[in-house]
Amino acid sequence: MNKSQSRPLTYPITNHLHLPCRPLVAFVLSLLLAPAQPFLVPLHHAPASRSRPFHTRTKLNNLPPKLSDLVDSMLAADRKIVVVTGGVLSGIGKGVTASSIGVLFRAMNFRVTALKIDPYLNVDAGTMSPFEHGEVFVLDDGGETDLDLGNYERFLSVSLTRDSNLSTGKIYQSVIERERVGEYLGKTVQVVPHVSDAIQEWVLKVAQTPVQTFSDKDNNQDAAPEVCIVELGGTLGDIESMPFVEALRQLQENLGYKNMCFVHVSLIPALGDPPEQKTKPTQHSVKQMMQMGLRPDFLCCRGTSPLESSTVSKLSLFTSVPNGAIVSLHDVSNIYRVPLMMIEQNLHSMLLQRLRMGSFKKGVDYSAAEDATWIEESDVIKDWKRLADSVDEPESECVIAVVGKYVDHGDACECCVCFLFKSTWLLNYILYLQLDLTRPCFSGRIC
Repeated sequence: MNKSQSRPLTYPITNHLHLPCRPLVAFVLSLLLAPAQPFLVPLHHAPASRSRPFHTRTKLNNLPPKLSDLVDSMLAADRKIVVVTGGVLSGIGKGVTASSIGVLFRAMNFRVTALKIDPYLNVDAGTMSPFEHGEVFVLDDGGETDLDLGNYERFLSVSLTRDSNLSTGKIYQSVIERERVGEYLGKTVQVVPHVSDAIQEWVLKVAQTPVQTFSDKDNNQDAAPEVCIVELGGTLGDIESMPFVEALRQLQENLGYKNMCFVHVSLIPALGDPPEQKTKPTQHSVKQMMQMGLRPDFLCCRGTSPLESSTVSKLSLFTSVPNGAIVSLHDVSNIYRVPLMMIEQNLHSMLLQRLRMGSFKKGVDYSAAEDATWIEESDVIKDWKRLADSVDEPESECVIAVVGKYVDHGDACECCVCFLFKSTWLLNYILYLQLDLTRPCFSGRIC
């Protein structure tokens, strides 16, 4: 045999080492320099199989079949979900904010539906005292729901169903019924994953269920919605809303970032003389939201006056929400001006860019989206402006007395009151209601 063939494998670096070390170093270097064998590569470094479609995600394999099918249907139809949450205190205006966002999508020719989540344990609002929760709003299918659904129907021009109002009582009742018939196959039923999965299924079913519209121009009444507005009732951080928060976090993971966004409504109080806008309540509210796994894409700030530029910059710094995505929802003469106020701040274009809809431009941050929708020229917004002006500029006035129970509480007779107000607006009147002879009349500009 030739000497060159019998010579053992060596590396130049081993010539500088002492003789006992050379065999060990040569062995290590041979492993490092040799071509990797497939069976030696760790599993998490192994290349993905080319037989699997690009859009398939392994995380869906862990979902129950029913939920997985609903998620696949949402992705195939490219439907979007906008979640509206609230912080600092209740009654901050989440319902009007959610309804107004729906108006923007309507004006851009998208079919919209809505879902209100109420964290209380009641199955529905039918047995609740008007002093506790205001008047019950009865839907066309007989569902007894929260008053916010009246706002949704009025703003979105749709007829919702009893499934459009989800409460803790409803979801727990559904889970317990499924457990009693053995649907969980003997597993220990827990809040996560069973309750959270049931919440996700409910949201996705509502998002895909066609709703009847009141518009004469919509000839396609059986078409499924393209956008679902979800309002999470209560205040973020309440113990009763935790299962819903976790379910919404999981839902965004399953649907993907581009198909679901969060709008957080918070308070910016103005204290002192002269008034100074305070951002600390909103800072803490957003921090708490992030601790629960949610991140706001838009911040709608309630207050008595428009946000100052210094306030916007400070909020952006401490909440990581872009300056352009911080929207001022200050007090206005009537609630029908809220969608118009959102348009002035370009919220509609930012929503399209964030959700990859309509005039989406790749590589452009959603907070810097340009207005390319001509939304102000739509018939919806033109009619909306006329309605807002008729409330603020009536030609005459009238006074009506209302006799009934629970009149000490304004929300206890909300449906009757709003019906009267809207009837007078069509006649260009301003209505003054007399609910109690011992108190002065009040007008309906806030209805």
